[in-house]
Amino acid sequence: MQTLSRPTAQVLVLLSLFVSSPAFAEDRPEQEGGFPTWLALSARGGYFIPGGGMENTPPEPVYLYEVYKGLFSVILEPTLRIGSHVEVGPWAQFSYAQMRVQCAEDKACKGGNFRFGLQANYHWIPSGPVDVWSGLSLGYDKSSIHVPDADITYSGPDFTLQAGGDKNFGGNFWAGLFLGVTGGWYDTLDVKLPTGSGSEKLRERAFHLWIGFGVRVRLAAPLST
Repeated sequence: MQTLSRPTAQVLVLLSLFVSSPAFAEDRPEQEGGFPTWLALSARGGYFIPGGGMENTPPEPVYLYEVYKGLFSVILEPTLRIGSHVEVGPWAQFSYAQMRVQCAEDKACKGGNFRFGLQANYHWIPSGPVDVWSGLSLGYDKSSIHVPDADITYSGPDFTLQAGGDKNFGGNFWAGLFLGVTGGWYDTLDVKLPTGSGSEKLRERAFHLWIGFGVRVRLAAPLST
């Protein structure tokens, strides 16, 4: 049986190390990246413009844009990656409301808006330097109005069509712009008075809109090309 000489054996060992080292190098960033590729943490800051109605109850309908000028909002959204293109997860939106309805001369009433739900987004170029995405979210909207001696809250389901693009600025940090159009309807009215509180289902529901835009910052491990 023919045996390998010592120089030949040494060359084969060096070649085997050279061939196997790229595979090791590819696995190592996944182990030492510091941020898992299946998780992302994002925060959005934006402005939302109202449209449509709150209810159609006679004698006059209540329009959303007659109550709110707009919302300064922050959206928090952890997401889980399913494959390379799809992410799903919960979200919550906290808003400071600019009110249009007046409670006194030269003084607007106070109000607020809180929304939450689930979303699914599709990433069109997940391994590129600019990550373009679009998606759908289902949520629940609670819009409140504080007038003298009463707190009024409209609540109901909504859905959002959204899209944006995030640019990678190095490592796990991304930032970009987003646009969203939310449609929904309020089906519950809650009223709190000094003498008590009550709740009722709205029979004359109206369709309303929130059109939002702003910036998004994101922590997510980039996918390898």
